[in-house]
Amino acid sequence: MNRNNENRSLKSSFSYALKGLIEIYKSQRNFRIQSLIGLIVLIVAIFANLTEVEFILLIFTVMLVLIMETVNTVAEKLLDFLHPFYSSSVKIIKDVSAASVFITSIFAVAIGIIIFGHSFFNLSPKYGIILAIVFLLLLNLCGFIYKKREK
Repeated sequence: MNRNNENRSLKSSFSYALKGLIEIYKSQRNFRIQSLIGLIVLIVAIFANLTEVEFILLIFTVMLVLIMETVNTVAEKLLDFLHPFYSSSVKIIKDVSAASVFITSIFAVAIGIIIFGHSFFNLSPKYGIILAIVFLLLLNLCGFIYKKREK
């Protein structure tokens, strides 16, 4: 492959990625909300007395939520394309895909509570951990109740 084709290919790759970002931003309300919250979190982080590791964790967490929302959108769009009519199996796949975003968001909040709670209010990391534990307890409780109902 010659140099011009490599440059064109790289330029095309960035162009397609930018078009994808614009599409998800225009079409997905949750992505817009999550990107705005992420922006606010990172701006607030600038004014917090955070360590390098805390900054890295916040950036990683914000981007992970956005990545999960993007993957969820890809799954939904692909399933809609492949199976345009209602299917209970497709609904389950879409619900599970949405659940992955929800789980990521809950744990992003827990990480935010740990990092910002310590930085701004001198709170123990226990509060973020408690949120994560409560979420997992509720998840297990709901799963237990749901399984009982099926019997």
